[in-house]
Amino acid sequence: MEQILSQDEVDALLKGISGGEIEEPETVAEAAVSHSTYDFSRQQGISQLKMPAMDVINDAFLRAMRNSLANSLRRIIDITAVPMELERFGAFVRTLPVPSSLQIFKMEPFRGNALFVLEPKLVFALVETFLGGSGARNVRIEGRDFTSIEQRLIQRVINILLSDLEKSWYFLHPIQVQFVRSEINPQFAKICEPDDVVLINRYEVDMDRSVGSITSCIPLSNLESVKNKLTTAFQRELSEEDILLAKNLQESIKNVPIELKIELGRAMIPAGDIIELQKGDIIQLDRRKDDLLPGYLAGVRKYMGTPGIRRGSKAFLIKRKVFDRERE
Repeated sequence: MEQILSQDEVDALLKGISGGEIEEPETVAEAAVSHSTYDFSRQQGISQLKMPAMDVINDAFLRAMRNSLANSLRRIIDITAVPMELERFGAFVRTLPVPSSLQIFKMEPFRGNALFVLEPKLVFALVETFLGGSGARNVRIEGRDFTSIEQRLIQRVINILLSDLEKSWYFLHPIQVQFVRSEINPQFAKICEPDDVVLINRYEVDMDRSVGSITSCIPLSNLESVKNKLTTAFQRELSEEDILLAKNLQESIKNVPIELKIELGRAMIPAGDIIELQKGDIIQLDRRKDDLLPGYLAGVRKYMGTPGIRRGSKAFLIKRKVFDRERE
């Protein structure tokens, strides 16, 4: 049964505390607060960026890749895209199996390299399809490398992917995609530091009963120069006809013949001396033999260089370009 103090006992207790006869209970000390060191130079969490233009690029790449692979393999292929993710490169590499088809490439004018990863079972399915099979046969992946024939066939797929990637970027920022090298072990495909943030775009490829993935990995730091374009609202996508027309115009311009002249020097002589010139006469020019000579394209000075002989023919070695014709 609970003991309840009477009013007299309560009054006596309060009087004893105020008079000092009864000691007040000590205040319980606050528990020690645990803490850990925070490194501001390393972001622990990755904030997901919204990149509307990047989504459009990925969609254009998916459609181009679906058509290109279907035409190359001569069969119906279904490709679906997984939403884009931001991840640390070290964490991404740890998820890759060995062996993996790791294709390193460069996107000019962006700095650094990027990566295409083809899932091993997709590689074997593509190789079998190229050789006339159904691509549905189960192949043992663990404990073996890709043969030279398999690597050569898969290089055809990589060339298609790189070409489609270049086309998909054309409307936002024209790039030139260049293949660098191929690797099997993920530890040799170090395109950036483990703590660097990378853009992961994964595409699931379905060929009848064969399923595999193609993953692109692009360091976020590579796209720093176009980050504002990627995060702003998308304006308009160029059609396939626009891209083809622009490339045809560029190729046509490259094939236009243009006159190139190299000026050896100049001399001012009277008209009478010109009339009397004979074979063997020497005309003193205003340039020394070690001076750089100007090269003119369609009458405009564009280069400075030195004359010489190349494989038995007269040649002009370009030393530098002329950017300001008034000063240089």
